Amino acid sequence: MGLIYLAHDPVIDRKVAIKLIRSDLLFGEDRAGYLARFHREAQTAGRCAHANIVAIYDLSVQGEDPYLAMEYVEGSNLGQALAQAGSFSPDASVAVIGQVLDALACAHGFGIVHRDVKPANILLLADGRVKMTDFGISRFDTSGLTQAGSVVGTPSYMSPEQCRGDPVEARSDLFSTGVVLYELLSGARPFIGPNPTAIAFQVVHQPPPDLRAMRADLPASLVAVVERALAKQPEDRYPSADAMAAALRQTMQSGMASTVSRTVIPTPVQTQVVFTEATLSTLERRLALHVGPIARVLVQTAARQAGSVDELHELVAQRIEQPEQRSRFRRDLLGGGTGNSTASRASGVSSASSASSAASRTIPPALVQQAERELTLHAGPIARILVKRALAAATSAEDFRQRLAAHIEREPVRQAFLSKLQ
Repeated sequence: MGLIYLAHDPVIDRKVAIKLIRSDLLFGEDRAGYLARFHREAQTAGRCAHANIVAIYDLSVQGEDPYLAMEYVEGSNLGQALAQAGSFSPDASVAVIGQVLDALACAHGFGIVHRDVKPANILLLADGRVKMTDFGISRFDTSGLTQAGSVVGTPSYMSPEQCRGDPVEARSDLFSTGVVLYELLSGARPFIGPNPTAIAFQVVHQPPPDLRAMRADLPASLVAVVERALAKQPEDRYPSADAMAAALRQTMQSGMASTVSRTVIPTPVQTQVVFTEATLSTLERRLALHVGPIARVLVQTAARQAGSVDELHELVAQRIEQPEQRSRFRRDLLGGGTGNSTASRASGVSSASSASSAASRTIPPALVQQAERELTLHAGPIARILVKRALAAATSAEDFRQRLAAHIEREPVRQAFLSKLQ
C-alpha cells in the first residue's frame, strides 16, 4: 500500500527508507482504514525492537501525506534471491527461516501476528542476516481494526484459517513460514492455481506435494518440520515460533552439512545488462499511469537489477500493488513491447529518435497549445518545458498525451487531464 524512497537523515547522517501511502489510497471511503493500517505498522515495528526486524524510526506527516522513516536495509528480498537460485540448500534454508522465526517470536511475544509472511517481506543482507519487513496488515490481539471474516494476506502463503476469513493467531504465521521453507527447499510453492479461489481451496483442503519426491536428498527430520508447519489445523502445528526454530536447528545438529554461522545464503548476482533509452522511457511512461512520478526511480532501480527485458518487466510490474492494475500493465506490455536489450542499443535509440522527430511534425499545434495550458494548471510554469520534452520524444499524438499525463500523480486527475486532450 506504500511507496518506498531512499533518503538521508541530515541530523544523524544516515540513510533511511521513507515509506509513503500511495496518494490514490488517501481518497474515498477507505481512507481511514489505510491510515489506521499505516499507523499500526509503525506501532507494530516500534514495539518489536529486534535484530531481525526492520526498525521504524519515526511516523510523521508532510502536508496531508503520512510517512514512516525506517531503517534502510542494503540487500535484496528473498523472492529475488530465490528467483535466481532456483532453490536453497537445506542448511541455507534453515539459516534463513531460523532468523524469520526469531523475528516472529519477538512479534508474537507482544501479541502481534504478522499475517503476510512471504519471500518479498524477508530481506537478505550481504553478511547472511535476515530482516523482516512490512507489518502493514499485522494485528494486535487487542485491536479492533481487523474484523472477523476479513481476508487479508497473499493467497499462496496464507493459512487455512486466513483463507476462510477466520480469526488468526500466531500459528497462522507458522503455516506461512512453512510455505516459504517448502518453497526454498523445492523451488516451487506448495499451493498454486489459476486464481486466488483455486489456491485457497488447495490451502484449505489439499495436502502439498510430497517434498521428498522433489528433493530426495532432504533429511527426514527436516521434511517432518515442514509437514508439521503445514498442518491444516493450528493445534497440529508447532505451539510457537521458538519451538519451530528449535526443531529446525535440531535437524542441523543431527547431521546436516554446516552451522548457521558458516552458511552462505544465496543472494542475487547483479547483472550488467544495459537497456536502451527507448525501452526505459516507454516502460516508465506506462508505469507512471499506475504509480505516478515515482515511476522513473522504480524503472531505473529495476534496470540495475534485471538480467533481461522479461525480468525487467516483471520487476517493474511487482511494484504495482493493485492486482488488477498489475495485470493490465502486463497486458499492455505484451500488446506493444518496450524494445530490446544490449544487442539493440544503438538501433533502439536511433529508430526511436527518428520516429519521434517524424511524430512531432504530425502532432497538431492546437493539441500542443491545449496540452500546455492544461498541464500548467497541475505543474505550474515548468509545464512549457515538459511539453517541449514530450514533443521531442513522442512517437505519436497519443504517446505525447501519455508522456504529459505521467507528470500528474493522482489517477482521477490524470484521467481528467487526458479526457480534455482529444
